[in-house]
Amino acid sequence: MLRRSGWGALFVSVVLLGGCDDASVEAPVIDEEPPGEGVAFDEENPYADVEGKADSPRTYEIPTDLETLERPEVIVSLDQKTVHLFDRATGFSAVYPTGPGALGSSGRSFTPTGFFKTGEVAGDGWYHIARRYAPDYFGGFPFLRLTIENSRGQHTYGFHGPITYTCPGGASSCDLEDRQWFLRREFVSHGCMRMEAEDIVEMYWTIDGHTSVPVSIQYEPERDAGGNVVDLGTEVRLWDVGESISYGECGARPDPYETEGRWSSTGC
Repeated sequence: MLRRSGWGALFVSVVLLGGCDDASVEAPVIDEEPPGEGVAFDEENPYADVEGKADSPRTYEIPTDLETLERPEVIVSLDQKTVHLFDRATGFSAVYPTGPGALGSSGRSFTPTGFFKTGEVAGDGWYHIARRYAPDYFGGFPFLRLTIENSRGQHTYGFHGPITYTCPGGASSCDLEDRQWFLRREFVSHGCMRMEAEDIVEMYWTIDGHTSVPVSIQYEPERDAGGNVVDLGTEVRLWDVGESISYGECGARPDPYETEGRWSSTGC
């Protein structure tokens, strides 16, 4: 099953081609995320309260028409700039665009490659954040943290919303609920995988309740079981349950659900 909404692309076109109140005003593109290996705020404020208060504005509604997954997995391709959520057992497959870590002086992305996973405890407020409000450039959208460690041994990497936005009327600032969010599908972040607002909402709540979801990150475009490149709009032939997958330069790995601990986190 292929699931991918075209709403995001339409939304970006409206914003960039005249979505402001005054079409003659060029709205400034705002991207407030400061430098860092993963999330700079988390590096300086580990385990800070980032979920906001009861009266924080609700920038999205929890979707209700989601698939029920049994064995969710995620493959990220940095060069292809895709996030692929799939389930070999149910046949579910959704491919989303992403903006991964910017390229450093070495020419490699700030996003580490390797085999990782999401948090091990359901409801953990550090790994599974349903609505992240601090800093406010996270927009109140979900933040799904991974077991990647930065050079300080901190877990600061994950999937989150697009960060980048414009304001109505070409304003240089606006309230959270008025921001017009859009994804820059480029090597643009400080290590995390930025996603369209509706995509991170869908992915987060689709795997809600699943712990230690396997997440592999590679440079090369992902190839499906038929040898075809996985991208937006493609029909994906999933690997069978129990089959090993070759993850580009990271090499072949067994089905994580057939492995004790669903892989130990390691770079490649």
